Amino acid sequence: MQQLLLTEVSAIRQWRKVAIKGKDPEGVHQLRVSLRKMRSALTIFSPIIDPTYRKYWRRELKEMSKQLDAARDLDVFLMTYFQSKNSDSDLHQALRKQKSTIYNRLTESLRGKFKQQRRRLKKELKQSRWPQQHCHQQNLSLSSLAQQQLNRLYRDVQGKTQGLDLTDETALHQLRIAFKQLRYACEFLDPVLDRSQSLVFINMMKALQDQLGDIHDAAVQQEMLAVLPLAAHDELQEIVSQSQRNSQRLKKTLRQQIKRFNSITVPWQQLNLASESV
Repeated sequence: MQQLLLTEVSAIRQWRKVAIKGKDPEGVHQLRVSLRKMRSALTIFSPIIDPTYRKYWRRELKEMSKQLDAARDLDVFLMTYFQSKNSDSDLHQALRKQKSTIYNRLTESLRGKFKQQRRRLKKELKQSRWPQQHCHQQNLSLSSLAQQQLNRLYRDVQGKTQGLDLTDETALHQLRIAFKQLRYACEFLDPVLDRSQSLVFINMMKALQDQLGDIHDAAVQQEMLAVLPLAAHDELQEIVSQSQRNSQRLKKTLRQQIKRFNSITVPWQQLNLASESV
């Protein structure tokens, strides 16, 4: 747990510098990935972490991540529809202006409290007595923790897929988050899982995440109309309509993909069988 968090804290240090420069969208993207992984780790390892400590850092990491959301949404849109930087369309000009404003605000944050909190967490995690100060149940085996948490997260995913309303964008987004949590858990707890089954399981989750992500992007794009000048509305509306048609196409295959996922063997099955035989 301590090493997982330290790894992501180091990654944040590297990608924060890239994000501040504002030239490579990968900076903001990788910052968000590391922050999500850290929040997921704090949830997955919750049985052994002091609740007050866990809740504090989950809240702080979520706040740090929120500062990146608008920049990432805009980066994805520009990379998808304006790969050429020389476009002179009203929409592209409006989005570039918006990006400049968003990144200026983000840079100020990344150089301020964001940087301070990263340093603070790194300092805490570097302490040799961090486990003694913030953890309990240190004799709990990784296998027991994996069985407990993976079953819980898997039930959450299955619960969200039952009776799923494909017109409910919020429910679809929550399902995507649940898949991410389960996927990160499988990656963190990989040492006690069946490697061959785990690879298939994780790849299927990645494919479903991508599918749900494209559906979510179509919903986000519709909201962009409210903050753009009227001159750019017609061009954006055309893109939104195209995205919505793609969203509807993806929704038609989503139930079948979920059904396939729910039918495969989970990579911690041997842990469940071992527990039942005791």
